Amino acid sequence: QVSQSELDWFHQDSETQMKKWQQEKKENRENLKALRATAKKHSDTNERFLKTIEDKEKQYNGCLETFLETSNKFANEKGKLEELIKKSQGDSQECVKRAVKAEISVLQNWKETEVWKLRGTIAKAEGNLRMLKALS
Repeated sequence: QVSQSELDWFHQDSETQMKKWQQEKKENRENLKALRATAKKHSDTNERFLKTIEDKEKQYNGCLETFLETSNKFANEKGKLEELIKKSQGDSQECVKRAVKAEISVLQNWKETEVWKLRGTIAKAEGNLRMLKALS
């Protein structure tokens, strides 16, 4: 009889323990399910962010490529314009030299013309002097 009551207590204890374990098992399953759902949600969010990052990276690379092409194009144009400016400055200096030479030439011609006129006037004056001396 003592054994029977001990056996009953043991059964009660084991049933209590079994119910406790089943409850823990149920809670653990629910926790696991919740953790899996959270992990899935985080995984989905992570993948979404990775896709967004990839898209942004592609967009950035496209913009960078466009920027570099434009930058190179402007650098080439700048170089060409600098060459044209140097050439134009050289041409301008050449024109100034030619203009100065032309002005000098004009002034020399004017000087020679005036000298020629003065010599003509001197020759007339000398002729008039000779005439006056001959008359006097």
